[in-house]
Amino acid sequence: MDRNQEELGIHILENIRNELYYYFPYLDGAFACISGKGSEQTGTIGTDGAFFLFSPEYLLELYVKRPEAVRRGYLHMLLHCLYLHLFREDQEDRRLWNLACDIAVEQIISREKIPILETGGDAKKIREKVFHILGDRSDSAETICRKLKEQAFPFHLEELEEAFHFDDHTLWDTCTGEKGKRTKEKWNKLLSYTAANRQDHRKRRGSQKGDQKEETGTVRSGRYDYKKFLRQFSVLREEVELDTESFDYIFYNYGMEHYGNLPLIEPLEYKEVNRLEELVIAIDTSGSCDGETVRRFLGETYSILSEKENFFHKMKVYLIQCDCCIQDVKVIYSEEEWKEYSKNIIIQGRGGTDFRPVFRYVKEQQEKKEIRSLKALIYFTDGDGIYPGSKPDYETAFVFLHKTEKMELVPPWAIRLVAEQEGVRYRT
Repeated sequence: MDRNQEELGIHILENIRNELYYYFPYLDGAFACISGKGSEQTGTIGTDGAFFLFSPEYLLELYVKRPEAVRRGYLHMLLHCLYLHLFREDQEDRRLWNLACDIAVEQIISREKIPILETGGDAKKIREKVFHILGDRSDSAETICRKLKEQAFPFHLEELEEAFHFDDHTLWDTCTGEKGKRTKEKWNKLLSYTAANRQDHRKRRGSQKGDQKEETGTVRSGRYDYKKFLRQFSVLREEVELDTESFDYIFYNYGMEHYGNLPLIEPLEYKEVNRLEELVIAIDTSGSCDGETVRRFLGETYSILSEKENFFHKMKVYLIQCDCCIQDVKVIYSEEEWKEYSKNIIIQGRGGTDFRPVFRYVKEQQEKKEIRSLKALIYFTDGDGIYPGSKPDYETAFVFLHKTEKMELVPPWAIRLVAEQEGVRYRT
């Protein structure tokens, strides 16, 4: 496979995603959960629920000739995923089921009447005739499949397939077993989220005045101490600890010598120390952060937190793995738990990137009073994803593997850090 062609194909799909987001903002979660990938499993393009798999040569040729077909096809495949068309294993007639799924998603796309998705020719005429027969309702693939069996449409199957087909459905056969179950659960959650998100957009449309303000980020450069970043959120707190610096040793020794091991003055039990109470560390598991890289990052963070003045005896650290959905949450209460987790960490996810689920999770924990005094959230990422629209009530730092143009996507209210071999640097 030509690597340059594959990268160009991925870039095309990313651009299409951005174009479609303008028209379908409520599909943001779905857009973030899937990305393109060159593959020899197909000679055209299709999806297995985890990626849009494509033949680079096929995709580039189609995009040059008919870019609107690729845009429409992107949404076509995304809707297959959202409506769980990939995961039906009990269909008696696979050919009719595949066609019914194609008709169902094409009906949804056509009703949106988006100019950049319009395709012409005989295929459009056949589609319009089928939609007229279906009426105003949005029929499910199951309902359409029954109508196909009843021969409700005045066309041969070959004509219908030519008019509605876009993607390679043989890739759906891989959506089985434990992997298929996890992928289905992911899209099922996204379907619920998308439905609620669309309702919110409808409610807000036309009811909000323009109140956005543009923030101009101050440009700074030079070394930024990661240790300093963590320390600035420390809080002054008393801990039960032997304080050997706050009493007079003369009186202490006098009592021990003259009164039979009875000190005249006991050292204070409570000592004021600056420590971080709560911390959230999120790990982007979309694909760029492998286990070894994550372990190095956690090791750097641990070396700072484990210093005497910066780590509670039982600190509360949330370690969250997230791609476009929360994949794993581990709450750490001690250094021993941290070491054990870092040593045996298993990266979960490998989907698209959406940073917002982590922020929503933190908000939920705050509302439940599980998180009470959060000062900072650190997000380890490659930067390519959907960011929150507003600043939370705690400081946030996005830590990048390397300096990249994607750092410019970080909102102005967040801090940008670069993890390099010689340490963590600050760039903004």
